[in-house]
Amino acid sequence: MRSFATDQGIAVQQLSRRMVLGLGSVVLSSAMLTACGGESPPAMPAVEATVLPADASAEEILRYASERLAATTSVSFALAVDGDTFIDTMGTIRLVSAEGQLLRPDRVATTFKVEILGRTVSLDLITIGEQTWMTDIVKGEWGPAPFEFSYRPDVLFDTQSGLGPVMGRVSGAMREADETIDGQAVFHVTADVAGDVVGPMTYYTLHGDPVRADIWVSTATGDLVRARLTEPPGADRPNPATWTLDITDHGEPVVIEAPVTDAVASPSP
Repeated sequence: MRSFATDQGIAVQQLSRRMVLGLGSVVLSSAMLTACGGESPPAMPAVEATVLPADASAEEILRYASERLAATTSVSFALAVDGDTFIDTMGTIRLVSAEGQLLRPDRVATTFKVEILGRTVSLDLITIGEQTWMTDIVKGEWGPAPFEFSYRPDVLFDTQSGLGPVMGRVSGAMREADETIDGQAVFHVTADVAGDVVGPMTYYTLHGDPVRADIWVSTATGDLVRARLTEPPGADRPNPATWTLDITDHGEPVVIEAPVTDAVASPSP
């Protein structure tokens, strides 16, 4: 009789390329943290006492936040997932949350939680360039990530289809009442995002059209503080998913090193 740990291990080995971030945050970009071709990141624009006027339009807020994110060299992120986001084709592995750090151009360290066979388990993942390591689900030891494991939380910060570019591809952007998140004043913008725009950013795990986007941007710096994506109800979505991605520590020093292991890391997908 197979043990639960064995079944979990088999499930993880079968993770498909639909694995998102997922983070993993959610995840949840604007140009981000994975630069193409390893180019040096541009300097972040200077932050003035007031980066945006109090009466800035929704479009102005989104544009400035996108530019700031595009120039950011590192962030910490935390993704919480409510509802059902399945990251395997059989619909048995549900993404719960992800948190970690990204360092441009090609480093990411993530701890994420997934629900497998009714149990929630945690896994750690480190990607550096073309190599990816993951902790073993049974013993927690580092080793090469399974070949079919393609979880890439940095998808949320992709230069072409991440949060940053998406902020420029919304429709019906509107300013809501300003709010406060963790003690900092933020602009709140809502908008609709077409399904074919959201798809690449979430490895096609969010569905429906349009997806509602809520964006919160610091009034002091113009940095993206929180992004929320909400699936619309649908007959094929009895429990629509909502991803809430919190982003902190913009541009702060980050160190991401390869884990200590005798095994050779698997190449990134």
